[in-house]
Amino acid sequence: MPTVQETSSKTVRSRAIWMDLVRGLAIIAVIWGHAEAIGRTGAMFQSSEWMLVSNKILVLIRMPLLMFLSGMLVPRSIAKGWKKFLPGKFTKLAWPYAVWIAMFFVVLWIHEAALLSDIPMNILRPENPNQTPLWYLRNLFFYYLIAQAIAWLRLPLWTGAVLGLAYSAYQLIDGTAIGSTDLRFANLMTYFFLGTVAMQHLERIIRFVRKPPVALTLLILWLIPTFLYVSGSAPVRYRLEYIWGPLAFIALVLGFASFITSSRWTRPLEFVGRYSLYYYVMHYPLLLGYIWWVGWRFAPDSIIHFFIMIAVGLIIPTITVYVARWIPPVKWLFFELPWPRPSRPGR
Repeated sequence: MPTVQETSSKTVRSRAIWMDLVRGLAIIAVIWGHAEAIGRTGAMFQSSEWMLVSNKILVLIRMPLLMFLSGMLVPRSIAKGWKKFLPGKFTKLAWPYAVWIAMFFVVLWIHEAALLSDIPMNILRPENPNQTPLWYLRNLFFYYLIAQAIAWLRLPLWTGAVLGLAYSAYQLIDGTAIGSTDLRFANLMTYFFLGTVAMQHLERIIRFVRKPPVALTLLILWLIPTFLYVSGSAPVRYRLEYIWGPLAFIALVLGFASFITSSRWTRPLEFVGRYSLYYYVMHYPLLLGYIWWVGWRFAPDSIIHFFIMIAVGLIIPTITVYVARWIPPVKWLFFELPWPRPSRPGR
Protein backbone atom coordinates (compact mmCIF):
# COMPACT_ATOMS: atom_id res chain seq x y z
CA MET A 1 0.00 0.00 0.00
CA PRO A 2 1.43 3.44 -0.91
CA THR A 3 2.22 5.77 1.94
CA VAL A 4 0.43 9.08 2.45
CA GLN A 5 3.56 10.88 1.28
CA GLU A 6 3.73 8.80 -1.93
CA THR A 7 0.04 9.39 -2.64
CA SER A 8 0.46 13.13 -2.06
CA SER A 9 3.50 13.18 -4.36
CA LYS A 10 1.56 11.40 -7.13
CA THR A 11 -1.35 13.84 -6.75
CA VAL A 12 0.97 16.85 -7.01
CA ARG A 13 2.71 15.36 -10.06
CA SER A 14 -0.66 14.57 -11.68
CA ARG A 15 -1.66 18.20 -11.23
CA ALA A 16 1.68 19.34 -12.61
CA ILE A 17 1.14 17.23 -15.76
CA TRP A 18 -2.23 18.69 -16.68
CA MET A 19 -1.21 22.21 -15.69
CA ASP A 20 1.92 21.98 -17.86
CA LEU A 21 -0.19 20.60 -20.70
CA VAL A 22 -2.82 23.33 -20.47
CA ARG A 23 -0.17 26.04 -20.10
CA GLY A 24 1.59 24.64 -23.16
CA LEU A 25 -1.62 24.82 -25.19
CA ALA A 26 -2.22 28.40 -24.01
CA ILE A 27 1.31 29.44 -25.04
CA ILE A 28 0.80 27.88 -28.47
CA ALA A 29 -2.47 29.83 -28.70
CA VAL A 30 -0.49 33.02 -27.98
CA ILE A 31 2.03 32.21 -30.73
CA TRP A 32 -0.83 31.31 -33.09
CA GLY A 33 -2.54 34.64 -32.48
CA HIS A 34 0.59 36.74 -32.81
CA ALA A 35 1.64 34.90 -35.99
CA GLU A 36 -1.75 35.66 -37.54
CA ALA A 37 -1.78 39.31 -36.45
CA ILE A 38 1.88 40.09 -37.25
CA GLY A 39 1.80 38.26 -40.57
CA ARG A 40 -1.42 40.00 -41.62
CA THR A 41 -0.33 43.51 -40.61
CA GLY A 42 3.12 42.87 -42.11
CA ALA A 43 1.49 41.99 -45.45
CA MET A 44 2.91 38.46 -45.46
CA PHE A 45 -0.53 37.02 -46.21
CA GLN A 46 -4.23 37.74 -46.22
CA SER A 47 -5.81 36.02 -43.23
CA SER A 48 -8.50 33.51 -44.14
CA GLU A 49 -11.81 33.52 -42.31
CA TRP A 50 -10.87 30.44 -40.28
CA MET A 51 -7.69 32.18 -39.10
CA LEU A 52 -9.56 35.28 -37.97
CA VAL A 53 -12.29 33.28 -36.23
CA SER A 54 -9.87 30.93 -34.49
CA ASN A 55 -7.80 33.86 -33.27
CA LYS A 56 -10.88 35.62 -31.89
CA ILE A 57 -11.88 32.47 -30.00
CA LEU A 58 -8.40 31.91 -28.61
CA VAL A 59 -7.89 35.53 -27.62
CA LEU A 60 -10.83 35.31 -25.21
CA ILE A 61 -9.40 32.44 -23.21
CA ARG A 62 -5.60 32.26 -23.50
CA MET A 63 -4.56 35.11 -21.17
CA PRO A 64 -7.34 34.58 -18.61
CA LEU A 65 -6.33 30.91 -18.53
CA LEU A 66 -2.61 31.67 -18.13
CA MET A 67 -3.31 34.15 -15.33
CA PHE A 68 -5.65 31.72 -13.59
CA LEU A 69 -3.06 28.94 -13.71
CA SER A 70 -0.39 31.29 -12.33
CA GLY A 71 -2.73 32.25 -9.49
CA MET A 72 -3.23 28.60 -8.59
CA LEU A 73 0.46 28.39 -7.68
CA VAL A 74 0.35 31.36 -5.29
CA PRO A 75 -0.86 29.72 -2.03
CA ARG A 76 2.01 27.24 -2.02
CA SER A 77 4.56 29.94 -2.92
CA ILE A 78 3.28 32.37 -0.28
CA ALA A 79 3.56 29.64 2.35
CA LYS A 80 7.35 29.55 1.82
CA GLY A 81 7.70 33.07 3.21
CA TRP A 82 8.37 36.41 1.56
CA LYS A 83 12.17 36.03 1.70
CA LYS A 84 11.89 33.22 -0.86
CA PHE A 85 8.72 34.41 -2.60
CA LEU A 86 9.72 37.94 -3.61
CA PRO A 87 13.30 37.27 -4.80
CA GLY A 88 12.00 34.33 -6.82
CA LYS A 89 9.38 36.46 -8.57
CA PHE A 90 11.91 39.20 -9.27
CA THR A 91 14.29 36.69 -10.81
CA LYS A 92 11.66 34.86 -12.87
CA LEU A 93 9.56 37.85 -13.96
CA ALA A 94 11.15 41.28 -13.52
CA TRP A 95 14.60 40.18 -14.73
CA PRO A 96 13.50 38.52 -18.01
CA TYR A 97 11.09 41.41 -18.60
CA ALA A 98 13.95 43.92 -18.40
CA VAL A 99 16.30 41.78 -20.51
CA TRP A 100 13.83 41.09 -23.30
CA ILE A 101 12.38 44.58 -23.38
CA ALA A 102 15.94 45.75 -24.04
CA MET A 103 16.28 43.17 -26.82
CA PHE A 104 12.94 44.22 -28.29
CA PHE A 105 14.12 47.82 -28.42
CA VAL A 106 17.31 46.69 -30.16
CA VAL A 107 15.26 44.82 -32.78
CA LEU A 108 13.21 47.96 -33.40
CA TRP A 109 16.34 50.07 -33.60
CA ILE A 110 18.02 47.75 -36.12
CA HIS A 111 14.94 47.54 -38.31
CA GLU A 112 13.70 51.11 -38.13
CA ALA A 113 16.83 53.05 -37.12
CA ALA A 114 14.60 54.47 -34.41
CA LEU A 115 15.79 56.91 -31.79
CA LEU A 116 15.24 56.07 -28.15
CA SER A 117 12.69 58.87 -28.05
CA ASP A 118 10.70 57.05 -30.75
CA ILE A 119 10.55 53.81 -28.79
CA PRO A 120 7.83 53.45 -26.13
CA MET A 121 9.68 53.94 -22.86
CA ASN A 122 6.64 54.11 -20.57
CA ILE A 123 7.25 50.49 -19.74
CA LEU A 124 5.48 50.11 -16.40
CA ARG A 125 2.17 51.56 -17.55
CA PRO A 126 2.02 52.17 -21.30
CA GLU A 127 -1.05 53.85 -22.74
CA ASN A 128 -1.36 50.95 -25.16
CA PRO A 129 -0.51 47.57 -23.55
CA ASN A 130 0.52 46.23 -26.95
CA GLN A 131 3.36 48.76 -27.20
CA THR A 132 5.55 46.10 -25.64
CA PRO A 133 5.06 42.36 -26.22
CA LEU A 134 5.88 41.43 -22.62
CA TRP A 135 3.07 43.12 -20.73
CA TYR A 136 2.01 39.69 -19.42
CA LEU A 137 5.19 39.43 -17.32
CA ARG A 138 4.78 42.97 -16.06
CA ASN A 139 1.19 42.38 -14.95
CA LEU A 140 2.03 39.04 -13.40
CA PHE A 141 4.87 40.55 -11.38
CA PHE A 142 2.56 43.19 -9.90
CA TYR A 143 -0.11 40.60 -9.11
CA TYR A 144 2.45 38.65 -7.11
CA LEU A 145 3.42 41.83 -5.25
CA ILE A 146 -0.25 42.44 -4.42
CA ALA A 147 -0.56 38.83 -3.23
CA GLN A 148 2.39 39.31 -0.91
CA ALA A 149 0.94 42.58 0.42
CA ILE A 150 -2.34 40.78 1.13
CA ALA A 151 -0.42 38.07 2.99
CA TRP A 152 1.41 40.70 5.05
CA LEU A 153 -1.93 42.26 5.97
CA ARG A 154 -3.12 38.77 6.97
CA LEU A 155 -6.10 38.99 4.67
CA PRO A 156 -7.45 36.02 2.70
CA LEU A 157 -6.20 35.78 -0.89
CA TRP A 158 -9.72 36.09 -2.26
CA THR A 159 -9.41 39.76 -1.27
CA GLY A 160 -7.36 40.20 -4.44
CA ALA A 161 -10.25 38.92 -6.56
CA VAL A 162 -12.58 41.39 -4.85
CA LEU A 163 -10.15 44.21 -5.60
CA GLY A 164 -9.94 43.12 -9.24
CA LEU A 165 -13.72 42.95 -9.57
CA ALA A 166 -14.15 46.34 -7.85
CA TYR A 167 -11.56 47.96 -10.12
CA SER A 168 -13.19 46.40 -13.18
CA ALA A 169 -16.62 47.61 -12.05
CA TYR A 170 -15.27 51.14 -11.58
CA GLN A 171 -13.85 51.08 -15.12
CA LEU A 172 -17.15 49.82 -16.50
CA ILE A 173 -19.03 52.68 -14.83
CA ASP A 174 -16.34 55.21 -15.78
CA GLY A 175 -16.36 54.13 -19.43
CA THR A 176 -12.69 53.12 -19.63
CA ALA A 177 -11.59 52.67 -23.22
CA ILE A 178 -11.75 49.14 -24.63
CA GLY A 179 -8.28 47.58 -24.83
CA SER A 180 -6.67 50.02 -22.41
CA THR A 181 -3.90 49.05 -20.00
CA ASP A 182 -6.06 49.65 -16.92
CA LEU A 183 -8.94 47.57 -18.25
CA ARG A 184 -6.66 44.65 -19.02
CA PHE A 185 -4.82 44.91 -15.70
CA ALA A 186 -7.97 44.82 -13.56
CA ASN A 187 -9.67 42.09 -15.56
CA LEU A 188 -6.71 39.71 -15.53
CA MET A 189 -6.03 40.47 -11.86
CA THR A 190 -9.47 39.03 -11.14
CA TYR A 191 -8.64 35.78 -12.95
CA PHE A 192 -5.27 35.57 -11.16
CA PHE A 193 -6.75 35.78 -7.68
CA LEU A 194 -9.70 33.56 -8.54
CA GLY A 195 -7.01 31.02 -9.38
CA THR A 196 -5.66 31.28 -5.83
CA VAL A 197 -9.15 30.63 -4.50
CA ALA A 198 -9.73 27.70 -6.85
CA MET A 199 -6.52 25.99 -5.76
CA GLN A 200 -7.73 25.99 -2.15
CA HIS A 201 -10.99 24.28 -3.15
CA LEU A 202 -9.86 22.34 -6.19
CA GLU A 203 -11.22 18.90 -5.34
CA ARG A 204 -14.71 20.22 -4.64
CA ILE A 205 -14.69 22.29 -7.84
CA ILE A 206 -13.65 19.27 -9.89
CA ARG A 207 -16.41 17.09 -8.44
CA PHE A 208 -19.01 19.81 -9.03
CA VAL A 209 -17.95 20.57 -12.62
CA ARG A 210 -17.99 16.89 -13.61
CA LYS A 211 -21.73 16.65 -13.01
CA PRO A 212 -23.26 16.47 -16.52
CA PRO A 213 -25.86 19.27 -16.02
CA VAL A 214 -23.17 21.56 -14.62
CA ALA A 215 -20.72 20.79 -17.44
CA LEU A 216 -23.42 21.41 -20.08
CA THR A 217 -24.40 24.71 -18.44
CA LEU A 218 -20.76 25.84 -18.34
CA LEU A 219 -20.31 24.95 -22.02
CA ILE A 220 -23.33 27.11 -22.94
CA LEU A 221 -22.08 29.96 -20.73
CA TRP A 222 -18.77 29.88 -22.60
CA LEU A 223 -20.28 29.64 -26.09
CA ILE A 224 -22.64 32.61 -25.70
CA PRO A 225 -20.03 35.39 -25.19
CA THR A 226 -17.70 33.66 -27.65
CA PHE A 227 -20.38 33.88 -30.32
CA LEU A 228 -21.06 37.53 -29.44
CA TYR A 229 -17.36 38.37 -29.81
CA VAL A 230 -16.74 36.41 -33.00
CA SER A 231 -19.83 37.90 -34.64
CA GLY A 232 -18.82 41.41 -33.59
CA SER A 233 -21.99 41.91 -31.54
CA ALA A 234 -20.27 42.87 -28.27
CA PRO A 235 -16.78 43.89 -27.02
CA VAL A 236 -16.40 40.85 -24.79
CA ARG A 237 -12.61 40.84 -24.32
CA TYR A 238 -11.41 42.00 -20.88
CA ARG A 239 -14.93 43.22 -19.97
CA LEU A 240 -16.38 42.60 -16.51
CA GLU A 241 -19.93 42.01 -17.78
CA TYR A 242 -18.72 39.02 -19.81
CA ILE A 243 -16.24 37.56 -17.34
CA TRP A 244 -18.50 34.55 -16.85
CA GLY A 245 -17.66 33.28 -20.34
CA PRO A 246 -13.91 32.68 -19.89
CA LEU A 247 -14.54 31.56 -16.29
CA ALA A 248 -16.94 28.88 -17.55
CA PHE A 249 -14.26 27.64 -19.95
CA ILE A 250 -11.64 27.64 -17.17
CA ALA A 251 -14.01 25.68 -14.92
CA LEU A 252 -14.37 23.03 -17.64
CA VAL A 253 -10.58 22.85 -17.88
CA LEU A 254 -10.30 22.34 -14.12
CA GLY A 255 -12.97 19.67 -14.17
CA PHE A 256 -11.70 17.53 -17.02
CA ALA A 257 -8.03 18.30 -17.74
CA SER A 258 -6.93 16.25 -14.75
CA PHE A 259 -8.15 13.13 -16.59
CA ILE A 260 -5.17 13.56 -18.91
CA THR A 261 -2.18 11.36 -18.23
CA SER A 262 1.30 11.81 -19.57
CA SER A 263 2.08 10.02 -22.83
CA ARG A 264 4.30 10.43 -25.86
CA TRP A 265 1.49 12.50 -27.41
CA THR A 266 1.24 14.94 -24.51
CA ARG A 267 4.93 15.30 -23.61
CA PRO A 268 5.72 17.92 -26.29
CA LEU A 269 2.91 20.09 -24.92
CA GLU A 270 4.05 19.46 -21.36
CA PHE A 271 7.53 20.56 -22.41
CA VAL A 272 6.20 23.84 -23.83
CA GLY A 273 4.23 24.44 -20.65
CA ARG A 274 7.16 23.63 -18.38
CA TYR A 275 9.45 26.04 -20.23
CA SER A 276 6.74 28.53 -21.16
CA LEU A 277 8.91 31.54 -20.31
CA TYR A 278 11.33 30.72 -23.13
CA TYR A 279 8.53 30.56 -25.68
CA TYR A 280 6.74 33.63 -24.39
CA VAL A 281 9.67 36.04 -24.33
CA MET A 282 11.29 34.80 -27.56
CA HIS A 283 8.44 34.33 -30.00
CA TYR A 284 7.45 37.96 -30.58
CA PRO A 285 10.86 39.33 -31.67
CA LEU A 286 11.39 36.12 -33.66
CA LEU A 287 8.16 36.69 -35.59
CA LEU A 288 9.04 40.33 -36.21
CA GLY A 289 12.51 39.35 -37.39
CA TYR A 290 11.00 36.80 -39.75
CA ILE A 291 8.66 39.20 -41.54
CA TRP A 292 11.25 42.00 -41.66
CA TRP A 293 14.33 40.10 -42.75
CA VAL A 294 13.35 36.67 -44.07
CA GLY A 295 9.74 36.24 -45.13
CA TRP A 296 9.66 38.91 -47.85
CA ARG A 297 12.40 37.07 -49.77
CA PHE A 298 10.13 34.25 -50.94
CA ALA A 299 6.50 33.27 -51.60
CA PRO A 300 4.99 36.77 -51.43
CA ASP A 301 1.46 36.92 -50.01
CA SER A 302 1.32 33.21 -49.19
CA ILE A 303 -0.41 31.46 -46.30
CA ILE A 304 2.69 29.31 -45.91
CA HIS A 305 4.25 32.18 -43.95
CA PHE A 306 1.67 31.67 -41.19
CA PHE A 307 2.75 28.10 -40.56
CA ILE A 308 6.45 28.92 -40.89
CA MET A 309 6.06 31.66 -38.28
CA ILE A 310 4.40 29.27 -35.85
CA ALA A 311 7.21 26.77 -36.44
CA VAL A 312 9.82 29.50 -35.82
CA GLY A 313 8.07 30.52 -32.60
CA LEU A 314 8.17 26.94 -31.34
CA ILE A 315 11.37 25.41 -32.72
CA ILE A 316 13.91 28.12 -31.86
CA PRO A 317 12.83 28.43 -28.18
CA THR A 318 12.89 24.62 -27.92
CA ILE A 319 16.47 24.55 -29.19
CA THR A 320 17.31 27.34 -26.74
CA VAL A 321 16.06 25.27 -23.80
CA TYR A 322 18.53 22.51 -24.68
CA VAL A 323 21.34 24.99 -25.36
CA ALA A 324 20.74 26.47 -21.90
CA ARG A 325 21.29 23.01 -20.42
CA TRP A 326 24.66 22.72 -22.16
CA ILE A 327 25.65 26.36 -21.67
CA PRO A 328 24.24 27.53 -18.30
CA PRO A 329 24.95 31.26 -18.85
CA VAL A 330 22.21 31.22 -21.53
CA LYS A 331 19.77 30.97 -18.60
CA TRP A 332 20.79 34.50 -17.62
CA LEU A 333 18.62 35.71 -20.49
CA PHE A 334 15.52 34.12 -19.03
CA PHE A 335 15.24 33.61 -15.30
CA GLU A 336 18.64 33.30 -13.72
CA LEU A 337 20.51 36.41 -12.66
CA PRO A 338 24.25 36.28 -13.40
CA TRP A 339 25.03 37.69 -9.94
CA PRO A 340 25.18 36.72 -7.18
CA ARG A 341 26.17 33.24 -8.27
CA PRO A 342 24.91 30.36 -6.10
CA SER A 343 27.51 29.18 -3.64
CA ARG A 344 29.01 25.75 -4.13
CA PRO A 345 28.20 23.00 -1.65
CA GLY A 346 30.62 23.04 1.26
CA ARG A 347 31.40 26.73 1.08
